[in-house]
Amino acid sequence: MFGRISRFACALSGAMLLASSNARADDAPLVHPIYAHLPDAPENDSARQLFTAAATRYNLRPVEVIDVPAPAAPHAPDNVRIGILNAQKLAFTEAQHDLDAAAAEIATTGGAGLTAAELGDLYLFRAMAVARADWNAQPSAPPTDARTKAFDDYLRAATLVPTRTPNARELPPQVVADFNRALEVVHKRSAGTLIVKGPADAQLALDGGPLMPIAGGVTIHDVTFGEHLIRVEQIGYATWGTIVPFGQPSVEIDVPVRAALTLDDATAAAHGRRMGARFALVAAAKGGPGSPVEISLVDTGSGARRDSALVPTTGEAGQIDAAVMRLDEEARRVTLEQQTASGGAALPPVAAESTAGSMGPPLLLTPAPTKVRFSDDPAAWARDHWPLLTAIGVVAVTAIVLSAAVSSDR
Repeated sequence: MFGRISRFACALSGAMLLASSNARADDAPLVHPIYAHLPDAPENDSARQLFTAAATRYNLRPVEVIDVPAPAAPHAPDNVRIGILNAQKLAFTEAQHDLDAAAAEIATTGGAGLTAAELGDLYLFRAMAVARADWNAQPSAPPTDARTKAFDDYLRAATLVPTRTPNARELPPQVVADFNRALEVVHKRSAGTLIVKGPADAQLALDGGPLMPIAGGVTIHDVTFGEHLIRVEQIGYATWGTIVPFGQPSVEIDVPVRAALTLDDATAAAHGRRMGARFALVAAAKGGPGSPVEISLVDTGSGARRDSALVPTTGEAGQIDAAVMRLDEEARRVTLEQQTASGGAALPPVAAESTAGSMGPPLLLTPAPTKVRFSDDPAAWARDHWPLLTAIGVVAVTAIVLSAAVSSDR
């Protein structure tokens, strides 16, 4: 009988050691919460507060805040400014180089960073550079291939700023004459209707003008035939634009699907590994007012997204809490399955990337969790130390059983 009790005691001691090892493993975070701060998103503050509160309730702390990079600033404004200066100095080769670069960029951004007048200057001075129109070039000179090619840019400039009057004291005579001729052509053209359809929270600018809400679809009347620039801006997405060759009574354009500005899973996994966590729990607002919050669970080992939830910020309260709880439980379930598959052995620690040192220090939104003292909150202290208390209880019960068995044998 004593041998059976001894084997039982050894088993209990093994359980005690396993509980102790689990207690030590619990010191490393399983899930590292991250809030991805989207540029200019109006839901940032409220969504961050709700996510931080949920993470705190489930003891997922501290929350790290990572700024999602904003779209790169346009280069076209600087290229236009430098190109115009070179054209005014009659350095036509250099001017055409800079103005060509600006024209190529605005074809994909719709003129981001430039007003209607500046877009008109871009094409006006590029025409001057292409035609090599210095102060000695006369309006009555025979047409050349370069001057004929430049007239396309004069037409573009006249379409964008049809009310402009060229200044004869600042522009060579041939430039003034050719631009006035382009204005006459544009003023005789017909006009039509432009219809642009896109997301309700997106905004549209035509030819460098003010932004107007698309609200699912916007209709612009009296658009002169010719080349026009449209630019679409939407919080959470890169600026999109295009050149519209407008030449029909009505033209309809659908804004294409664009890549969202977001924290990619690989970056989230790298930050989670730096904190020693097996999973990163990432929350981010998806765009403008009333947009939902996406919460995703990323495996820091593989960098793959295991699951995600799209949570509305309006309506029933507690939905972010429910998503955080579900994804946290999934992380624990996956970890338990991995431990079971490995025969109950402790999983190896998460390996940090060699590039982790290149990342800046994390911005922590909530303080790191601290151990509760017994004198302050006995119940909370007991919850934090339940593996140790269980082990002590096992030892106490084992001692009582052994003592009773020995007394009975005697």
